Amino acid sequence: MGEGGCLTIKTYHDENEVILSVRDQGKGISEDILEKIGTPFFTTKAEGTGLGLATCFGIAARHNAVITLETSPRGTNFLFRFNNPAGI
Repeated sequence: MGEGGCLTIKTYHDENEVILSVRDQGKGISEDILEKIGTPFFTTKAEGTGLGLATCFGIAARHNAVITLETSPRGTNFLFRFNNPAGI
């Protein structure tokens, strides 16, 4: 996301899930990169290690959560979905 964009973080519940949403106003993620998201050591940065999202996916899995994302030319939204069987 370029300078001046907005990052929005929110939580909410939807039926039996608690959702953490992290949305940016970047240019979106291209299809060729999208299929590699979360792969260890994959990075689009010159100085990156490619472990950030892979670590996030691992942490989510250990908490019985899943990470999904929605992307378009107006930005990307990562959704961390945690099971909430109590419906709280």
